Amino acid sequence: MTPAESDGLLAGLLGFGCLAAVAVLALLVVLVLLGRRRNGQRRDTLRRWAGRNGWVYVPLPTVDWGTRLPGGNRAGVAVVVSGVVAGQRVSVAEYNHTETYTGTGSDGMGGTTSTTSSHSHPYVVVVVHLGHAYPSVEVSPRGPAAQVGRALAGGGGAVTGDRDFDRAFRVEGDPVAVRWVLSPALVAAHVAGSVPPWILHQGELMTYLPGRLDQVDRIPALAEPLTRVAAMLPRLN
Repeated sequence: MTPAESDGLLAGLLGFGCLAAVAVLALLVVLVLLGRRRNGQRRDTLRRWAGRNGWVYVPLPTVDWGTRLPGGNRAGVAVVVSGVVAGQRVSVAEYNHTETYTGTGSDGMGGTTSTTSSHSHPYVVVVVHLGHAYPSVEVSPRGPAAQVGRALAGGGGAVTGDRDFDRAFRVEGDPVAVRWVLSPALVAAHVAGSVPPWILHQGELMTYLPGRLDQVDRIPALAEPLTRVAAMLPRLN
């Protein structure tokens, strides 16, 4: 291959690379615009549902819930609707945090190139507003490996004394507060699978699950299991 032919081939490759980059960029722009449009439509549906059902719709609320959620994104709560379920004041929200990954690879010409990708993690968050300040306690499920490890270790570190609960759930909080908050009825409800994991902090009881508020008519049903937990908490005079 002559130098002129080499130069032509290189120019062609560079030109193709530029066109490919432009095409990828254009596709990303289209996807972002479509995503924003879908989000706008979903939130408009949510706003209308709240108005019809006597709930309050608040976009971009000032709350600190993200600090206690996966990813710790303080500004991750995008929208909240608040109302009453089973006699309890509740809020249901959309929360999101994004993980960014950077990797390196060959550029095909003897060098290296870095690529960055992001993955969004959406959650639906439910909060029951209790009206009284409680100690901080969190109940979360143990993974299968943790359950096996705990069994092999002899089941040490029991919290409630209920073998089924202590094997299946991890509890964080002051031991005295944990024993006070976790009544036998609440322990039994967890073992039976009728209540979700939860985080108790100040006057707020919270749970979360992966997903978005795509089915607005399910909002009361999403909140109802957490109201059962609230009903079993000890009463403060």
